[in-house]
Amino acid sequence: MSAVVVFESMFGCTRAVAEAVAAGLRDGGLEAAALDVAEAAARDDTVLRSELLVIGAPTHMRGLSTPRSRALARARGAQPGDLGVHEWFDALPGLRGRRLAVFDTRGPGRFSGSAGLRIEKLAAKAGADLVAPCQGFAVEQLDDGRALVAPGQLDLARGWGRSLAVSTARSAPGHGRAVQPTP
Repeated sequence: MSAVVVFESMFGCTRAVAEAVAAGLRDGGLEAAALDVAEAAARDDTVLRSELLVIGAPTHMRGLSTPRSRALARARGAQPGDLGVHEWFDALPGLRGRRLAVFDTRGPGRFSGSAGLRIEKLAAKAGADLVAPCQGFAVEQLDDGRALVAPGQLDLARGWGRSLAVSTARSAPGHGRAVQPTP
């Protein structure tokens, strides 16, 4: 079985979390790759062949990034690509019935918002099968505008990836059924 973790990252935090999730998926027995959204767009065939698609994005302005929020982040020293998860997701075909999980990175506090909840809404509208609730991972904003993954969050991400792998394997066709001998 295989999984692909597609992410958008501006300051590197979401990339680090995506790579930890992919490592956890591998720990759980799945082949897994982490692809930034531009690479995923160039490899839609790989994305669409995977049994599990995990999508992650940073929370910007309390939601999913936009061209405007990416430009503002660029002005603060971020290096976002021109393509965001929202634009990529809108162009992605064939999500009906696909197993999908979502995560985001976000600042501390209940007022930081969630990019993941927006991705979940897009996924539900596309008919994807959400296999877990959106998982948020905390980042800390530094005084100079940079962000860092909060302590313990990469371990949490790896554990979450491992649990996704286990639940995906359990829900795979034929899991838990006795194999019938062929006559």
